[in-house]
Amino acid sequence: MARAIGANSKLHMAVETTYGTPPGGNWRLMPFVSCDLGAEQPFIDADVIGLAANRDVAPPFRDIVTVQGQAVVPVDLEFIGDWLRLLLGAPTTTGTSPDFIHTFASGVATLPSNSIELAYPDVPNYDVIAGVRADTWEIDFSPSGAATATFGLIGQGSTRSGTSSAGTPTTRAYTAFNKAQGIIRRNGSPLGQITGGQVTFSNGIEVVRTIRNDLKIEGADPGLSRATGQVTSRFADTLLLDDALNNAAIELEFEYRISAARRLTITLHEAFLSLAKTPIQGPQGIEAAFDVRAAFDGGAGRMMTVTLRNGVSTYT
Repeated sequence: MARAIGANSKLHMAVETTYGTPPGGNWRLMPFVSCDLGAEQPFIDADVIGLAANRDVAPPFRDIVTVQGQAVVPVDLEFIGDWLRLLLGAPTTTGTSPDFIHTFASGVATLPSNSIELAYPDVPNYDVIAGVRADTWEIDFSPSGAATATFGLIGQGSTRSGTSSAGTPTTRAYTAFNKAQGIIRRNGSPLGQITGGQVTFSNGIEVVRTIRNDLKIEGADPGLSRATGQVTSRFADTLLLDDALNNAAIELEFEYRISAARRLTITLHEAFLSLAKTPIQGPQGIEAAFDVRAAFDGGAGRMMTVTLRNGVSTYT
């Protein structure tokens, strides 16, 4: 009897036309590192007296179903655009083949939804999660290692079957970024002495629960979007410390770059740094960790812009 293993598992994804309705046709096969998205339905103990001949408890009943989880995916040149579309909405695309520029903006009024199928072909079993929206995103920068991003997901419902709904999955070219290709800029100039960075984004999604007997939520509505992060620096100058002391709004760019036409750039247009300590913890070098908070920038018309430059013509 075969047992399911992660090495044989697959993640298929498709854009929904109607929220909560899995589309037909051929879905896209997506690379991923891990995914725990799925349905959970906990028990609630029944405090009912008088059913048993002794003090033993009555049968429990089931509570509401929640369909939430995280997907950890590689930061790559093409597939990451599908995840960014789910998080931020369809981009504005300019350029000509083979050099396209996809511009994703924070704060859009409505967010798209996707269907995701987690395939366990060893069993076989296929879990189709419909009405998936991306609530959170976290991406980090450090001197070495593989570049990954974590997306927090909320689904409307989940259905399992013994056959796949993904048709004949399509794919894209896979070109991964690595952390050695990262750079962080302040007001357009590269920052030196940076040992780490992180960007976290949230759509502030509210799960809408109504009275219905199909065990699904009514929807997942976006609230206030927030962009936060952290920059950790060796204490070699007072540039960032002065920004924090003066409560100065700066522009921060976090970028993975293969070439000028092949890169991913995250821009926080109006970022504020918290005042950070410069602790002396022995003879080793001194570091300062600055928390970052971004806000809406009137000139840019948004808080955050994510620009992806690659050879994909469209993400609509």
